[in-house]
This record gives sequence, C-alpha cells and structure tokens, in this order.
Amino acid sequence: MKIKCDFCGNTYEDYLPKCPSCGAPNPSHHDGDKQPHTIEELKKWYEDRQLPPPETTRFFIGVDYKDPRAFGIYKDGNTGEFVVYKNKADGSRAIRYKGNDEAYAVDELYQKLKDEIVHQKSINSSRKSRSKTDSKFKRIHSVVSTIAVIAFVVIFALDGFIKPAISRRHNGYYNYGNVVYYNDSGNWYYFDDYYDDWFYSDVPVQYDENNTDPYFMGRTYEDVDWESTDEDLARNGDGSIKNITDVEDSTLYQDDHSSDSDYDWDSDSDSWDSGGSDWDSDW
Repeated sequence: MKIKCDFCGNTYEDYLPKCPSCGAPNPSHHDGDKQPHTIEELKKWYEDRQLPPPETTRFFIGVDYKDPRAFGIYKDGNTGEFVVYKNKADGSRAIRYKGNDEAYAVDELYQKLKDEIVHQKSINSSRKSRSKTDSKFKRIHSVVSTIAVIAFVVIFALDGFIKPAISRRHNGYYNYGNVVYYNDSGNWYYFDDYYDDWFYSDVPVQYDENNTDPYFMGRTYEDVDWESTDEDLARNGDGSIKNITDVEDSTLYQDDHSSDSDYDWDSDSDSWDSGGSDWDSDW
C-alpha cells in the first residue's frame, strides 16, 4: 500500500523506512525498536548477553519448566495462549500472565530478567569491592607513576567531558513540519501523534546544525512552552491541546540509556547465585 509523505507530498510504499524523495521518516515504520517482542527474540537477546544457562539463572524461555524455583514463558500448544509463570520454592506456580498478546507476555519476563541481571551484578560488585585492599594505592610513589596518573586524568577528561559536551550542544526538542523531534547527541527521535509515543528517526531533512534557531523549541521538556508554539503543532484537529509526552519518559529512550551492553554478562569474573531471589512471592 502506498502512503503520502507529510513533508514533500510524494507517495511511496508503506514498508519503506523513509520517504525516498526527501528522506523524511515513515511514521508507521518502527523497526528500530530493539526490545524483544517474541519468545524467539527474547531467546536471542538472552544468548547475545552471554548469560549463564537457564539451569543457573532459573529463567526458562519457551519452556514449561515444572521444577521449583523458576521463571518462564511458553506457548500453550492446546490453547495457543502465552503463559508467563513463576514456580515458587514449594513447587506451586504463580501465573503472571496468560493470554494471546505475545509481546505483552514477553515484556513481562524481559523486564524481570533485566531486574535480576542488575541484582546479580550488584551482588558481584559488592563482593569484589570487599575483597580489594588498599595495597594498590600504596604502590604509587614514583614520579613516573604520578605522571602516568596525571596523563590518564587529562586524557579521561578530554574524552569523557569535552567530546560529549560538543556532541550535546544541539540536544533538545525541534519542530520540523509540525512534527516534534528530539536530538540526543546526534540520535534522533520523533513523536507520533497517532501512536502517542516516541520512535527512532533519521536526521530530519530540514536539519542544519549551523542554523537550528528556526526549529529549536527548548533543551528540556520544561523549557518548551507547548501551548504557545506553532498552532498546528500544539493542537489537535478539534482544537484540543496535544499531549506530547517527555521523550525521557518513553520506554524507547529509557531502553537506549540503559543499553543492552549494561546487561552483558562476564562469565570469567561474575557468578550467578539464584539462591538469593525471593522464591516465595508471586513475582
């Protein structure tokens, strides 16, 4: 099916991620969403993080696991429903979700798995910090060591402060063709009125980082006077004020800033102890 570009009026196939004429993003194309929506995608996400086997983490994806102390998700072969469950320490089962919405079911276990990874990393971090001594600080006495430390601090400051500061100088909300965009260090998002949510975007075709004033609305959500901006941007067709949510409140933005790398597992130095989980609660 063909759709019409809101920016240049060109028509193009709806499966394309952007208008081939002007480069404006296709508002119905959301393939940039990295969150798993199916059981198979969740399996791959688990494998890509190089997590320990399910028998260690107690997360069984695509398996109706019967033994105590387990989280899991599977598709019921008889009803076709997706089931998210927790097997408690006593062997009883608590059903977190049972229904036909696979994406919703997957998200329930996905969020729980991410929480558990953070919990396990915190345990490992605490254990490592307790095992360290102050001996490494006592060894830094020589002039060479001092110079090396100073050099490291300078390099770290240049790389960790100056470069990010430069990349962030154009951060903020923009209005291009009555569409709200947000620039985060060169990564773009746009607000879709129909879906009432934020999605990934290519660089808006009108954007020129040397001439942002005509389009710039504000650096933060609170900086923007949403009601007094462009009438077409701020109001719906019936005259009511649009509810444009803060991009930082969106799942997409939060996922980007809690990147998948935060959940990668270092099997060489980290250990997983599922015995510390609360196996008596429903979830």
